[in-house]
Parts: sequence; C-alpha cells; structure tokens
Amino acid sequence: MNQTFKIILVKVGFGCVLLALWQAVASARFMPAHLFPGPGDVLKSLMDIARDGTLWTSIRLSMGRMLVGYSISLLGGVAVGVLAARSWLFKETVGSLIMALQSIPSICWLPFALIWIGIDQRAVLAVVILGALFSIAIATESAIRNIPPIYQKVGRVLGARGFVFSRDILFFAALPELIGGLKIGWTFAWRSLMAAELLRADQMGVARIIETGRSYNEIAMMMAGMIVILAVGLTVDLVVFGTLERRIRRRWGLEK
Repeated sequence: MNQTFKIILVKVGFGCVLLALWQAVASARFMPAHLFPGPGDVLKSLMDIARDGTLWTSIRLSMGRMLVGYSISLLGGVAVGVLAARSWLFKETVGSLIMALQSIPSICWLPFALIWIGIDQRAVLAVVILGALFSIAIATESAIRNIPPIYQKVGRVLGARGFVFSRDILFFAALPELIGGLKIGWTFAWRSLMAAELLRADQMGVARIIETGRSYNEIAMMMAGMIVILAVGLTVDLVVFGTLERRIRRRWGLEK
C-alpha cells in the first residue's frame, strides 16, 4: 500500500473515531443540547456562515493579515538569527533580550500597539509580527549553530566569505532544521492573530466567528469557528510546510 495513502487512511479513520465519540457524548446529554451540540448542529451552523459569505470573508481577511505579518517576521527573524549566530557580541546583547521577550505572550503587546500605533489593523499586524519574529530568530540561530563544523571549514577552504558564505554555506546547511523553526513561527503568528481578532471587535476575521457566537449564545457557531481555525492551521501546516519539509528532507537524503 502506498505510504501516502496509508497516512491519509489513518488520519481519516482517526477523524471518524473522534466524530463518533463527539456524537456519543452529545447524545448522552451530560449537558443540554444548546450547551454541547452534536456534529450535525455544528455542521449546520458552519454551512450557514458559509452560505451568507461570513466564513469566506473572515478567512480572506485573516489570511491577508497572516501573510503580511508573517512575511515581515520571517525577514526580520532570519536576519536577527543570523546575526546572533555569527556575532558573539550581538548574541550576548540583543540575543539575550530576544530570549527574554520570547517569554512574553504576544497578545500582551496589543494594548501598547493600540496606543502607539492606533486603533486600526496595524495594531493587529504588530501583534502577529511580535508573535512570530522572536521564535523565528531563536530557531534560525539554533539551526546555524547546529551546522557541522566541517561544512564551515570546507566553505572557507573553497574561498567563501561574508555574504557569499552565509548564503551558499550557512543557509543551505541549516535549511532542514530552519524549516521546523519557520513552522513553529507560523503557529505562534496564527495564535497571536486569533487572540488579537478575538479581542478587537472592529476587526473582522476567523476568530470573530467565535465571539459572534458568544454574543448570540450560539455554542454551535462558536464550535464552528474553532473548527475553521483548526482547519486553516492544519491546511497550511500540511500543504505548505509539510510539502516543503518533505522535499527538503528528500533532497538532503534525510528520508526516502
């Protein structure tokens, strides 16, 4: 049996088991139906917001913010990570600050962003950037520091220096581990965006589906919003990062 087909079959089977358990718990009526709806009610709510366009508009707006915020985080995080890995002084100063800032939940920056930047979409973007930049920088530094020393020695023997050394030796040698760090950065950015949208009533997005459901006391809509958040996150992880990671690992001979 093809390995890809086997993986899909296992995932689909596991999903069916989870749905069956969900339905069993809902049918047992440990809680009233309006407080813990079954899969059918949630699916109906999901189809309703899809028909009226709320679902697609929310996904489009959220993914637009993610692409802008994550792109900025990616460029800044990789640059800072390379500097931290190549400069002892930078690591002991700015690098230490980054490690400290990484421990602060990104949503804590939202009040500052609202005051410093303004009450508009830029504040949400700032939270997304801060949510991913530090983790990408730390992952980049770690990936470069874990490069086997022999690669760096061979690069220098062949005459690679400065930018050429970083581009042709460090980048490609660190790429397999770096992809994992970029995936973690995307996860942090996605979580930060959902938290910011949930708190900002004026910014429509995927997370606002949950808040709208809470306002109308519609648990089914809230669960539908959670499923959309989960589905978008898993889709990006599997389609974008999963495909990229598999190709790089095959190219580097790390898997068949």
